[in-house]
Amino acid sequence: MVGPRVTVLMPVYNAERFLREAINSILDQSFKPFELLIIDDGSTDRSDQIIASYRDPRIRFVRNRRNLGVAATLNKGIALSSCELIARMDADDISHPQRLQKQFGFMKRNPACALLSTWARVISEDKKFVRMERYRSNFYYYNLTFECWMYHPTIMFRKSAVEQVGMYSIPYSEDHDLFWRMSTRFPIANLAEPLVDCRLTSTSLNLILKKTEYETARKQNVARNIRYYLGEDFQISQASQECLRHNFGPVLTHYSLQTVLESLAILEAITDRMLKKENVNRDIKSIRRARDAKRKFILQELAKGLPLPQSIELLVRTRAWMLLLILTKNFVNWQIKQTIKLVCNYSGTRTRVFDSQAVKNS
Repeated sequence: MVGPRVTVLMPVYNAERFLREAINSILDQSFKPFELLIIDDGSTDRSDQIIASYRDPRIRFVRNRRNLGVAATLNKGIALSSCELIARMDADDISHPQRLQKQFGFMKRNPACALLSTWARVISEDKKFVRMERYRSNFYYYNLTFECWMYHPTIMFRKSAVEQVGMYSIPYSEDHDLFWRMSTRFPIANLAEPLVDCRLTSTSLNLILKKTEYETARKQNVARNIRYYLGEDFQISQASQECLRHNFGPVLTHYSLQTVLESLAILEAITDRMLKKENVNRDIKSIRRARDAKRKFILQELAKGLPLPQSIELLVRTRAWMLLLILTKNFVNWQIKQTIKLVCNYSGTRTRVFDSQAVKNS
């Protein structure tokens, strides 16, 4: 009998509502030689009873004596794992039947790869489609500096690589922190197809219950990442960081052209250092293209949210001529439509007046 080749690591905390569906999606995988390591992190609902009801020998069930939190529970699971390859899974998500087969196959064909993600379908609590999270795979390394495109429950990584970079090390935004540290030492990759349905729920830690803590940790991660390239003494303003993280609400509310220009200058400096810094993931062409795409997106989103005069000034100062052309074209089209609407309304009014006069004269 073939022993497990992959450990599927699933931390559980008060997840009774969707837990059975998540477990079943793993047990129904086309890839069979795996162990499903489920760690209950002090649940107070029926989660432990649901897990205990399974008799599948591939399930290993561990209970924490007290609530340790996600990061500590994951570190415990990594230590308990019997396999070098570990696939992450959350207790409210759904893995597609071919997920483990495709990820295992990729990792076997690419033995140097330490971290592998996939695209994700985001769904609602009742499984309605919300959006598709898909990005260009060769841009992942560049963009990990600013944001985490890698959805945690899509991940498969090598246990030895995670141990070498120091495991999960912070309680919130622990995935972004770990994945970025791994990217500085090991090859990372992404499968450009959705293999996991990630569910938005009312008990999501990063979106609802611990939103402030996760947001603070994300900002600290990004500041650390930027200092890695620009020096430990480098200070970035909160406004510039929000701009580089694509959090445009505060940037538009307190708009400053100088802040945007400063943000783009920082982006250019980071890119320059990244191009020069030795890294197994460094690809000159991909880094430059990722920089161009990010710069274009920032200017495009800001131009859409600003009054027209400020939009024009921004695009002229940044020499974004193509975006300026598109903005001008859209404005002209809007003006034409508004003129046509006014003419039609005026013509309709005149017709009604003439009809009224004709009735009076008859």
